[in-house]
Amino acid sequence: MTSLRLRQATRDDLPSLMDLETAAFATDRIARRSWLELLASPAAAVTVVAEGPAVIGCSVVLRNARTRVARLYSIAVSRQARRQGIARLLIEDAAHRAGRAGATELRLETRFDNLPAQRLFERSGFRPFKRVAGYYQDGAEAIRYRRPVSPPHRDDPAPPHESRPCQAK
Repeated sequence: MTSLRLRQATRDDLPSLMDLETAAFATDRIARRSWLELLASPAAAVTVVAEGPAVIGCSVVLRNARTRVARLYSIAVSRQARRQGIARLLIEDAAHRAGRAGATELRLETRFDNLPAQRLFERSGFRPFKRVAGYYQDGAEAIRYRRPVSPPHRDDPAPPHESRPCQAK
């Protein structure tokens, strides 16, 4: 992989975001209208990893100013870019963004039968804390995970809204 950039998504990324979502998830997809709301919301950070003009990964982090918990709402990587560290890069960026927003914990959920995602999250410092029956559209159970996050250091790299070069793996 060459010339990867991590940046805030824009409305121009909408077709790519929808394509990633469709390829990554059989059910419980984010609808077009919801993507538009997420892109416009100050409580959401939608981040993409771009390789040249192509968007090869994305994440959505939701923040609630009334709590110290942020939520990694969605993470997706294109099939051709998988197993190259893109998801780990997005997870670390999500933790960084959550800390910058004042969160002390980042949470997420995944399907009970998505073992690759569970391994990825556990290798990334997340720990399971709850199972939720019937969570997904098809009735599948979810496993909820959490990970502590730290506030940013003064010498942290670019603010989260700026585009910056990045390297996977």
